[in-house]
Amino acid sequence: MSDEAVPQIVSDVLYGISMRPQELAMYTEYAQFNLRYAPIFDDPSEECTEHFKLLVVEVTCQLPPDISVGRQQGQDLELLRCGWQLELKTAKPCRPDSLPELPEELPLLFDRMSACINRLAKDAGVDDVFHKETIERLVKQYRQKHG
Repeated sequence: MSDEAVPQIVSDVLYGISMRPQELAMYTEYAQFNLRYAPIFDDPSEECTEHFKLLVVEVTCQLPPDISVGRQQGQDLELLRCGWQLELKTAKPCRPDSLPELPEELPLLFDRMSACINRLAKDAGVDDVFHKETIERLVKQYRQKHG
């Protein structure tokens, strides 16, 4: 691949967040993580030099039944949904789905995301809820699944 097709990171920004910091801290043992990372575009065949990717992390849990609080059945609870957008550029126009993934993309986005999540948790009076070990595990699982 020529240097013209290799993307350069331009910026990253918070795309959106929904978070329950107290519940995230309380139900960590039940938490299930779902990760999606993909290019975002209107037309997959359009070649351009400006590209965007979106990392979305969802953390949910299945609360067990608890009659003492009136929960007769298990309950799905979304603890966190956070999206972080990455902007890339290429010297030569190319299709969004043809961009190679840079090794530093996911670690950068996770670092930014975890800093934001942990800052909000701290503001809510909760210790860090998104730890380095969790990030490393998610990146490893993603790379095993997506090569």
